[in-house]
Amino acid sequence: MAPIAVTPRTGPARMAVWTQSLQQRLQLWLQAIREAYVALLPLTVFGVMANTVALIPYSPYVQWMTTHWGPGWQASTLRIFDATLGLMGLMAAMVIAARTTALSQAHDRRVERSTIAVAAVAASAFLLVVLRQPFDFQVLGYASALQSILVGVAVAELMRLLGRWLPKHTRMGGVDGGISLQNALHMTGTAALTLLALWLAHGLWQALFDGVLGPLLGRLWQGFLRQQPGGDVLNFGMVLLNQLLWMVGINGGQYLYAVSSASGLVASADVLYSSHLISPAFLNAFVHTGGAGATWGLIIYCITQGKDPSLRRLAWYSVLPAMLNMNELLLFGIPLVLSRTLLLPFIAAPLLSCLIATCAHTLLGMPLDGLRVIWSVPVFISGYVMTGGWSGVAVQALCLLSSTLVYAPFVRQLETRRIQRNRGYFKSALEVLMSTEFEAHADTLDRADSVGEVARCLVRDFQADLGSSRVTLAYQPQHDAQGRVVGVEALLRWTHATHGPIPTAALINVAEECELIHHIGTWVVQRACEDLAAWQKAGYSGFTVSVNMSPVQLHSTTWVQTVRDALRTHGIHSKDLDIEITEGRTLTNTAQADKTLAELQAMGLSLSMDDFGMGCTSLLYMHRFKVYAIKLDGVLTRNVLHNPVDQDIIRCVCRLGHSQGVHVVAEFVETTAQRDLLQALGCDFFQGWLYSPAMPADQIPAYLDAWHTATPTAPN
Repeated sequence: MAPIAVTPRTGPARMAVWTQSLQQRLQLWLQAIREAYVALLPLTVFGVMANTVALIPYSPYVQWMTTHWGPGWQASTLRIFDATLGLMGLMAAMVIAARTTALSQAHDRRVERSTIAVAAVAASAFLLVVLRQPFDFQVLGYASALQSILVGVAVAELMRLLGRWLPKHTRMGGVDGGISLQNALHMTGTAALTLLALWLAHGLWQALFDGVLGPLLGRLWQGFLRQQPGGDVLNFGMVLLNQLLWMVGINGGQYLYAVSSASGLVASADVLYSSHLISPAFLNAFVHTGGAGATWGLIIYCITQGKDPSLRRLAWYSVLPAMLNMNELLLFGIPLVLSRTLLLPFIAAPLLSCLIATCAHTLLGMPLDGLRVIWSVPVFISGYVMTGGWSGVAVQALCLLSSTLVYAPFVRQLETRRIQRNRGYFKSALEVLMSTEFEAHADTLDRADSVGEVARCLVRDFQADLGSSRVTLAYQPQHDAQGRVVGVEALLRWTHATHGPIPTAALINVAEECELIHHIGTWVVQRACEDLAAWQKAGYSGFTVSVNMSPVQLHSTTWVQTVRDALRTHGIHSKDLDIEITEGRTLTNTAQADKTLAELQAMGLSLSMDDFGMGCTSLLYMHRFKVYAIKLDGVLTRNVLHNPVDQDIIRCVCRLGHSQGVHVVAEFVETTAQRDLLQALGCDFFQGWLYSPAMPADQIPAYLDAWHTATPTAPN
């Protein structure tokens, strides 16, 4: 045999592969950064609330707090701030490293590193980078936001790459500790090399900055200062740089104020407005309403005019933090960080607010002679306190209106893109959840990718809709060879508020991983018995109602009682209810499963095997329990006209069923020729669009009137 020629990849092809790989890593890093800051949001909110409580500039309030909580109440409250926001840089580095590692391992489908160990290494690396002499506590907070992002991602990636290169210590498997000791020894080497690499990289950067970049930036800064810019120009420059830094995930305010303060360009905290310096109090009150980017306008538009339900919910969740001028939930939830769609309004809205407030003060005489407020004081309150009247409130209201109008067209564009993207994600995830390769115990709900996110969404939203008009039962008739209706199968239907009809297979596959499958089973059997009771009361009888049961429910100690209660509540005879067990999932031979099947059969219920032909477990249950019917899987019946192998399989199954006195039901019957061949092969009952699609319960009586019902006849 001649050797197979392998065409080497060209340079452009290799570049395309490398570019695609880099894009995937960038997306993963951005997702990790966003999720890390969202995860830290509770600490952020708590820290801001503590800071606000400690620094409210209202004398009666301060006196009341001192009287009731003692003279040290402010220091105690600020310790909460130091323990939360004061450590945000350190905590962000740890969580970013942990999330990057978790997402990487989910993408690679293998667990190689402990996320806790990676987070610990990230903490050490962060301290190695930011600590200086003398020690300044602020370097552990938002002032080092950039370092936290870089360190978190770098530690995760270095430990990922080094971990695959270093030896695994597999010979340590026989000593005490086993695999845990192997991992510990392996992580020790990767941690040491990671810390060494970051220490060297930081040292090189520091030398480059001190020797080249620092003096260059200093000369540029001195040149700018010689131009003697006024306070208004500095304010606008501060706002612009702050927004640009936030767009890449850096807390611009903390960073810029630290740099500018060292140059003497920032007015003191007691100055509400300066004509020649940056005025933090003025910018916080009139520009950064809702947080960096004047995002109160974004929140207002999403709540009042937004069409995307997820964006609207996110906006509602952001209201409380926005009252304290915090918007991390929006920055990393939408996200605003690195968003091309919202880049322009994120910069333009605060600049326009700065222009409005500056004109109101310098041209229209808005007073700024009130009391000093801190940055977390809510909008309108800060305006009233700083101006000593309603003029500040009016200007803030105008700023909010202008920012809302600026965000409006861009949010509409964002919603359109999000809807298209989410539809794509949702569709591809549903295909995975319905695929034949889907594993019953794949821990889908714990997956960190879009499939896991959609799975969790399905569980959450279905639980909310269960019991509403969005969740219904449809019934598909089953006919015998003479065309008489011998039964109807109850089929679950769910119409999602956003995504429309959801395939039942996808929902059930996810529900079987949690308690939701038992809630579904209870609701279905109750509703099916209720509908059957209504039909029988109207005079329609002589047919059975089939209810699907997941094999997972066989392990429930309460399922038998659930069925018994449904029959008793609605006055249904057990012979009128058929329980179909799906073979697509593994039927385990546990004591509880055997007990459940035996008790169901002792009640007089019919037991049928659904999707017969997908596995071999049905044969075992036919051996151990009396089966009323077996339903051929659609994989066998759809192509029976053109596939001789399927014909042979169906013929064998029918012979087996008839020898045991079991009915054979063919599903997905769509043409007369298909039905006739299936009947010739030995099938007894037929179900499919040849007769009718599944229909609502209120249409069943009219359908029964059009067909004569009959008691099923025994197979030959």
